[in-house]
Amino acid sequence: MKSKHAQVHFNESGTPVADHFDDVYFSNDSGINETQHVFVAGNDLIERWQQWRNPTFVIAETGFGTGLNFLVAMHAFNKFKAANPDHPLRHLYFITTEKFPLPKKDMQRALEAFPALKAEADALSTLYPMGLEGCHRLHFDSHSTTLDLWIGDVHELLPQWHSPVEGLIDAWFLDGFAPSKNPDMWTDALFSQMARLSKTGTTFGTFTAAGIVKRGLAGVGFTIKKRNGFGRKRDMLTGVFSQDNENVQHKLRLPTGPYYRYANSNIDKTSKVAVVGSGLAAASACLALVKRGISTTLYFDGDTLASGASGNPQGGFYPQLHSEASIASRIQAHSFLYARQAYDHTIKYTKANNLTDVAHDFCGVIQLSFNDKVAERQSKLAAADVWPEALIKPVDSKEVSDIANLPLPYSGLYIGLGGWLSPPQLVTAMIEEALQCGKLELKPNHTYVSHEAIETTKQRVQIRFNLGSAESEEVITADHLILALGAGAVNAGDFDSLSLRPVRGQVEAIPTQMPIEQLNTVLCHKGYMTPALDGRHALGSTYVKNDLSTDVRSDETETNLATHEQALANTSIVQALQHDGKARAATRLGSPDHQPVVGALHDFDSLKEDYTMLGVGKPLTSAPVLPNSVVSTLTCLGSRGLTTAPLMAEVLVSSLCKEPLPLSNDLLNAVNTSRFMTREAIRRQS
Repeated sequence: MKSKHAQVHFNESGTPVADHFDDVYFSNDSGINETQHVFVAGNDLIERWQQWRNPTFVIAETGFGTGLNFLVAMHAFNKFKAANPDHPLRHLYFITTEKFPLPKKDMQRALEAFPALKAEADALSTLYPMGLEGCHRLHFDSHSTTLDLWIGDVHELLPQWHSPVEGLIDAWFLDGFAPSKNPDMWTDALFSQMARLSKTGTTFGTFTAAGIVKRGLAGVGFTIKKRNGFGRKRDMLTGVFSQDNENVQHKLRLPTGPYYRYANSNIDKTSKVAVVGSGLAAASACLALVKRGISTTLYFDGDTLASGASGNPQGGFYPQLHSEASIASRIQAHSFLYARQAYDHTIKYTKANNLTDVAHDFCGVIQLSFNDKVAERQSKLAAADVWPEALIKPVDSKEVSDIANLPLPYSGLYIGLGGWLSPPQLVTAMIEEALQCGKLELKPNHTYVSHEAIETTKQRVQIRFNLGSAESEEVITADHLILALGAGAVNAGDFDSLSLRPVRGQVEAIPTQMPIEQLNTVLCHKGYMTPALDGRHALGSTYVKNDLSTDVRSDETETNLATHEQALANTSIVQALQHDGKARAATRLGSPDHQPVVGALHDFDSLKEDYTMLGVGKPLTSAPVLPNSVVSTLTCLGSRGLTTAPLMAEVLVSSLCKEPLPLSNDLLNAVNTSRFMTREAIRRQS
């Protein structure tokens, strides 16, 4: 998971040169002009944008390098948007790969050569991700652009891009190092994946005119054209993916049956979406929707937001990582990094617009090595060297004590980007930000009852709400319904075919006192303790399965205190604490495999018969895709909702809008609503 950084030097012209490939990242003469000529003009982008009628345009690139091509494309799109404010094309997606990302300082130095792009370069520098393999989705809202930076080998990454059967990409920037310098990239596997991902009419531009590239692209269905190269280069190649090419039906295009995420009718700015829920999942979904200009109404059953598990005054914010780059750990790592970006944005937005403050402190999180078993597990994680130190690193007892500002005789693991936030204030701030878009309406005191798909000119959904009594109901119609009910899903019949795991948790609110008033970081062991907010520390949490009660219980208070006393037995910190009994209990909702559940909601029991072929060894591509559904869910975030909610909402809304998805296929499958039914079918269970 931890990537290798590029090793570079700068030549006499100030151009970065890759030591491994002995090739320049851009032209010594003029990098901007080279990008304009080869990629912007080579793909006829300005002319195509003028004629475009879809809300999004998707560029894919092989070789992010310094980011120069991305910055030039974003700059050009900015100019296009300014000149065409009412144009239907509203947003640019730029999807790129990089096996050896540049260290941030080298990227910044390289881009200093282009003062015309300073604003864009500064924005990229602010969001530039750590060297962690996988997709990093970065939003440049003021530029109407989203960057998906996929770190890793292009041949491993492209097969993991989830694509509509009609294709995903509108234009290709083929910008790996020259075929003579980097033959491993320019292969039939690359060209086949381009055919899988390209739409009819998709274009490409590349600086090279090498025969292997020309033959390879022609062989998968691109009509090739030579153009004059840039500068001293005589020729370059451009081309178009042909409509009548047999590769349009290439076997790689077959959707993966029940895991295919683009089966629903897509939603757009003409759609009306209903979201049900009051917590972080619902708020994240609303914000993702309205940022795309989609009219959204949020229905919740009380007077106020964050009435459930998102109502705890403080929540620890950190990923749960293991010594292996497992699917669970990768979901946690990328969700955490995306959430940190999202929360930074919301906090900055609230301050700039005088909205509700979000109490928080990104003070870091220390996972204490509080017994021999944990110490062994943490040593294994450190020795595996899977994760970047910027994400998690081992610290000795002195470092632990210095970070925590308390004497602690334990080593541990330090997550410097973590900390704590106030979930209810965060939910309020996200909803206030969404309201500023003018596309969100709030409907409190609406208790969800049921829904029914209806046929008008298209399939829509009719939703029934209780307004306080059996005689007081409201029925509304929407184009799509997103159920983000949290633990409320347990009592909703819509979820009967999913195995849900409700878990009650009680968190204590300990008055600040010596010595914990000095605590400067979140401490985690079998429980957790936060620095103080409003004179109290969060100390939790219990885990009581299948208990929906939210009363505060003294025996659970004793359990929480005993957990901390046992974990911190080598100190006198907890043993001396005075507690006045203030606490809060809520029910989190989990799944059997402890992963979120995100996607189309069906009666999966009734669909099982359609997938019996999977039990006799047939591939997923032989199975039908799920039927069209006007209902989706975002649920089962468990105790890690602060970490996973923003990225899971982005996955859901991106799929509903048929946009690029910010997770690889294996991770998307791991959170798909259909996974339990699919696994049962493969095991021949009925």
